[in-house]
Amino acid sequence: MRISPLDIRKTPFKRVFWGCDPDAVSTFLKLVAEEYEKTILQNNELSTEVKVLESKLEQYVKIERVLNETLISAQKATDEARVNAQKEAELIIKDAMVRADRYEDEARTRAHNYEADIVTLRNQRDSFLARFRAMLITQLNLLEVISGDLKQNNDFLNERPIEIADDETLAEVPPQPNFTSLDV
Repeated sequence: MRISPLDIRKTPFKRVFWGCDPDAVSTFLKLVAEEYEKTILQNNELSTEVKVLESKLEQYVKIERVLNETLISAQKATDEARVNAQKEAELIIKDAMVRADRYEDEARTRAHNYEADIVTLRNQRDSFLARFRAMLITQLNLLEVISGDLKQNNDFLNERPIEIADDETLAEVPPQPNFTSLDV
């Protein structure tokens, strides 16, 4: 059974012979009722405060749960971003290596083509020089033959004088070459 401050104040006591002083009991009961009333008010205030604090605590627990979920999501996103960045970096490196291999192969091919062109040009040069040398030797031989013929003609001309016909003048006779200075 619950006792209220009003119950304390209104509770009657029997009177007995040699009993307690009714004024003292009444004063004491008033004091107890006032203190009990203060305790009930304080208890009600504390209960209200506990309810407010419990609701705030519940909000903080929800916020903490949301923050933990957000933190976990951010950690997962960070891990995924790191993995994706690493995969992308590996792809970039592989692509660069493929390109480097392709450029190296192209450079080798060009180098081989240049070497083949150099060999072809050297062969053409050697062939040209051989043909040119053969042509020069032929021309020198021909020059010696012509020189020998000219020497014979010069000797022949030097032996007999040039005859001029009566009707020709000296101005009409073409100049004759001096073959004596052509000794080669």
